[in-house]
Amino acid sequence: MDVESLAKQLILKGMTEEQQKAVLQSIKTTMAQSRELQKQRVGEQARLVIEALKRIEADIKSRYDEVGNKIEARVASIKDGQDGRDGVDGRPGKDGRPGRDGAMGPRGPAGRDGVDGRDGEDGVSVTDARIDFDGSLIISLSTGREINVGEVVAPDLAEKIKVITNGGGTSQSVLDTLASLQQQINDLIPDQTGNAGKFLTTDGTNLSWADVAGGLDYQGTWNAATNTPTLASSVGTNGYYYVVSVDGSTNLDGITDWKAGDWLIFNGTTWQKIDQSWAIAGANDNITSMTGITGGISSPDFIQFDTGATVTNAAGRLYWDSNQQTLTVGLNANIAADVGQTLYAYVTNDEAITITKGQPVYMYAAQGDRVSVKLAYNTSDTTSAKTLGVCAENIAAGQAGMVLCQGVQDGLDLSAYSPGDTLYLGATAGTLTSTKPYAPNHLVYVGVVERANMGNGRLYVRIQNGYELNEIHDVSAQSPSNGQTLIYSATTSLWEAANLTAGTGISVSNGAGSITVTNSAPDQTVALTGAGTTSITGTYPNFTITSNDQYVGTVTSVGGTGTVNGITLTGTVTSSGNLTLGGTLSGVDLTTQVTGTLPIANGGTGQTTANAAFNALAPSQTSQSGKYLTTDGTNTSWATVNAGASLSNDTSTASNLYPLFAAATSGTPTTLYTSNARLLYKPSTGELSATVPRASNGIVVNSQTISENYTIASGDNGMSAGPVSVASGITVTISSGSVWTVV
Repeated sequence: MDVESLAKQLILKGMTEEQQKAVLQSIKTTMAQSRELQKQRVGEQARLVIEALKRIEADIKSRYDEVGNKIEARVASIKDGQDGRDGVDGRPGKDGRPGRDGAMGPRGPAGRDGVDGRDGEDGVSVTDARIDFDGSLIISLSTGREINVGEVVAPDLAEKIKVITNGGGTSQSVLDTLASLQQQINDLIPDQTGNAGKFLTTDGTNLSWADVAGGLDYQGTWNAATNTPTLASSVGTNGYYYVVSVDGSTNLDGITDWKAGDWLIFNGTTWQKIDQSWAIAGANDNITSMTGITGGISSPDFIQFDTGATVTNAAGRLYWDSNQQTLTVGLNANIAADVGQTLYAYVTNDEAITITKGQPVYMYAAQGDRVSVKLAYNTSDTTSAKTLGVCAENIAAGQAGMVLCQGVQDGLDLSAYSPGDTLYLGATAGTLTSTKPYAPNHLVYVGVVERANMGNGRLYVRIQNGYELNEIHDVSAQSPSNGQTLIYSATTSLWEAANLTAGTGISVSNGAGSITVTNSAPDQTVALTGAGTTSITGTYPNFTITSNDQYVGTVTSVGGTGTVNGITLTGTVTSSGNLTLGGTLSGVDLTTQVTGTLPIANGGTGQTTANAAFNALAPSQTSQSGKYLTTDGTNTSWATVNAGASLSNDTSTASNLYPLFAAATSGTPTTLYTSNARLLYKPSTGELSATVPRASNGIVVNSQTISENYTIASGDNGMSAGPVSVASGITVTISSGSVWTVV
């Protein structure tokens, strides 16, 4: 695994930036140690070879010195006289040694013969010495003779010398042989020039130099906005890396999107980026995939979903549904629940047939640790009161599936309806209807059609079950009987089923859907005292009283129609029905015994209040505002007031008015004189406009202090008799082209 992969894997496990740096520093240290260890191993291997060579060299030198000493000792032990005595005599003549012997005077004549012995110098001198293949010392004399001195070298050293000298070839010095061996070793190692810091490796046949792989060397932070420190594309040291401290767009090998926390690493050829910005605390919005994550995600502040993404629904998948404007969780491959908007129930089909998508169902029992359902319909309380929802998918008999209790159901055949139609539970099992059911069928509201379509209809489901009267919490009518009605009882705070109670002269009969109340008392009471003949006729509930005399008594009418003809009655008349009086009443208390209104045609006002009575009796007031009521001696009418004008203090009118002049100084003027447009007055500003103002006394007077703001309008000039001062806070504005002259 490379460092980048390792770093990403560690980061995905939630490491902080400090932990990341610590881990990477540890990786760098480990790799550096590994590289140093590899170098050490290569160095140790080379050192072992060199030390072995040095040991061989020292051993050979030691043996060489030993051999040399033995050779010198052996050569020194050889007596030239044994093999050539004549030569011994000749030696004193050459190097003086024989001269010491020559001190023996008596042998002088014999010494002369030694002159001839000089030629034997070549025969007895040593011209070469070598170690033979069997460790024997071979000495070559100047005469060409070779003397095998015998084994003077140990067998192991002789073997090494034999190897070095290639089996006893041409003789050379041991040191030269070692130098040759060193050169051969150098020839076997690849050229070291330009390969500092690398290690020696082999492919099984050839040696080569290679870099230490995997090493990272942290160089500090880098400002991507100012390119500090300065970095360049394709320029760097292999393994060097920086951490971005400031966002920027500096171009390094085509990479311009640098965020704080990113890493830039030189791979020996180009700069590469490890995108780390998303791992910085508070910048988690750059995570694009968390596939493969197992276990929990602990304590995030929030999770921001992509509201524009197109997501394929799958079981257990949570995503944003832009159509419904909410989060959606996949319940299975075909059904997704909109969080906060839809409610599903996982149920078992208790029917012997398949319940299809879109059919309404009611809660029947329980099976398999979940509620079981059957097809709902509105002809009974059992099959309608517990309506649960509509099937969100086809559910085979005895199998489990989803029912939508609230929310939007797609994929239905709603071609028989129109958008906005209200659908109710139908009278046939598993059907819906747009016709509102009435008793005896039960009303269950199912939902509203959002899209009318064959196969792709859309229904918003919201089950609302209609209630029966005895299901209302403040009504107690569990066992009603024919003819009962609801009567409220303050004692129990309930509406209760009860029968009407019969009263005096009243009987009550209760039937199926009806109550009959019968009045058994007479409809009228007549109690009259007086002379004459009185006839009372009529059939219930009506009556007629006929008399031509005066009576004192009471006439009472209860319901029906009563008529009193030709009677003068002093007494009480009451009626709760229609009573026609054809006689004269006297002694009647009109405030209590007679109620209602008396029409104008009958001498009344037709009203119940004084103001309404006056308005009814007076001429029409429509369009008569400001007029007064007058009479011509027979009839009344409305007339216009011809009195003098009223006086008022007008200070608000902004338009020019014509001043009026009266021919009186007091009272109500009857004659007014109207000026023409040569003299105008504006009440809102107090301006008096005259064509030729004239001071009849010869003096025009103005105040020495201007105490009100004033603007000399364009086209006008102003003049004041000075000196004139402008009061504090007061402004005089002179329009362009106008002049104010103070004289």
